[in-house]
Amino acid sequence: AQHPKVYDILSNSLAPSISGSYTVDIKKAIICMLLGGSRKKLADGVRLRGDINVLLLGDPSTAKSQFLKFASRVAPIGIYTSGKGSS
Repeated sequence: AQHPKVYDILSNSLAPSISGSYTVDIKKAIICMLLGGSRKKLADGVRLRGDINVLLLGDPSTAKSQFLKFASRVAPIGIYTSGKGSS
């Protein structure tokens, strides 16, 4: 966390076999999702979970499924589901 480019190092380490200029922001979003946010308790007693959700939309053949499969293998409680198998 002390390294000034830790965010770039982590995003470059995510699915290194998938490359291209379009993948930079996708990888950073998935890193945020994997690391999660922080739970917060507001002054009025409301609790926010701190989970970060990511919705990937794009043209066919842009590695959306491969990114999510990679993230599900890396995450401690990750479950991969496709549009056909989820509701």
